[in-house]
Amino acid sequence: MKKEKKGQQEIVGFVLIVVLVVVGLMVFLVISLRSSAVDEDSIVVGNILDALMKYTTECAIVYEPDYDNFEDLFKSCYLGDRCKNLGVSACYYLNESLSSVLGDLMESDASVGFYELDFFVNDGEGLLKISEGNCIGDVSAAQRKIVSGSESLVIRMKVCG
Repeated sequence: MKKEKKGQQEIVGFVLIVVLVVVGLMVFLVISLRSSAVDEDSIVVGNILDALMKYTTECAIVYEPDYDNFEDLFKSCYLGDRCKNLGVSACYYLNESLSSVLGDLMESDASVGFYELDFFVNDGEGLLKISEGNCIGDVSAAQRKIVSGSESLVIRMKVCG
């Protein structure tokens, strides 16, 4: 009888050890796969976004030489306006010029490996998304709201090393 109880105790002990190891591995796996923390209100990214909004483009919505900056171009894109001097829609020009300016800006900073810029209505309707690169570090982000009529438009930028 004693040998049977000793065998049962060894099996229970072995099962407990296996369960503890599995739980430990699960905790390690969850911690290692958890996405990196996002700094939602980065001052550096906010400054980049502010400077980008004031950049003057070659698009004149009303008349030439009243060229729009990117902030005005976002509003014009939402309203469906056209660049009078270029003969293209504001959204088309915004996508092309913003991709070019962002690409040049991010190439000048060797620490940036990934960037993403989203333009959407506050309720969630996406209007434009530009992204490039691979994220391998911490994410920093900032966003700006632009009022166009009764709608609140949001421009969010994420940068990763």
